[in-house]
Amino acid sequence: MLACLLAFAGFLAAAMLLYPGGNWLDRSAAGHRFFANFLCDLTQPTSLSGVSNSLGAALAQIGMLFFALALAGFFAVIPAHFLVGSRAARWVRALGVCAVLCFVAVPLTPSERFGRVHSTLALTAGSLGIASALCALVALAAAQRRALVVLGVLSLASGALEAALFVYHLGEEAPPLLVPAVQKVAAALLSAWIVAVAAGILLEPPGSRHDIGTRPGSNPPPKLP
Repeated sequence: MLACLLAFAGFLAAAMLLYPGGNWLDRSAAGHRFFANFLCDLTQPTSLSGVSNSLGAALAQIGMLFFALALAGFFAVIPAHFLVGSRAARWVRALGVCAVLCFVAVPLTPSERFGRVHSTLALTAGSLGIASALCALVALAAAQRRALVVLGVLSLASGALEAALFVYHLGEEAPPLLVPAVQKVAAALLSAWIVAVAAGILLEPPGSRHDIGTRPGSNPPPKLP
C-alpha cells in the first residue's frame, strides 16, 4: 500500500509538471494550479487550455491506477484492526472491491471525451467507498482504535462534503474553486488514513490481535475444555 501511494504521488507530481494549463474557472491559465484543477484534469489527453497533454495524461492515469491498488490494499487489510470475527469485515471488503473497480475506470474515461460517464463512475465509486468506510468506522470504534477512528471520521467527512459539492455543481460550466480544493483535502486525508492503517499493522507486536468478542484491556472469554 505504502509503495503504491508513493508511486501515485510521484506519477501525479510528474503529470502536474507537464500539464500545459487551464482549469474550469480559467481555461487560459498557464500550468497546473493545485487547488484550482481537479485531479482528473491531469488525465485529459488535451488540457483545458486546448494544448496536447498526451504524456502527462498517461502518467496521471498510471498514478491513479497505483492509488486504486493502494485503496484495494486498504480495504483488504483494515479488518486486521477490527475485533476478531467482526462481521463488518466482509462488508468492508465487498463494498471496497466494488468501489475500487469503479474507481479504476474513472481516470480512463476523461470528462472532456466521455462526458457524464466520467462523473457517474466517480460518484458511484465515491458512494461505495463511503459505505465501506462507514462500516469500517463502526468496527474500528468497537475495537477502540481511537486514532484510526479520528482519521477515518475526518476522511469520511471530507469525502462526503466533496461528493455533495460535486453533485450540487454538476453540469455547471465552471464549478467554484471550493470543489477542487476540497477534493485535494479529501485525497490527503484518505492517504493519511491509508498510511496509518498500514503503519498500525507493520508496527503492531505479533500476537496482539484481539480475541473474539473482546476489546483491548478486557479479559478474554473463557476457553472451552
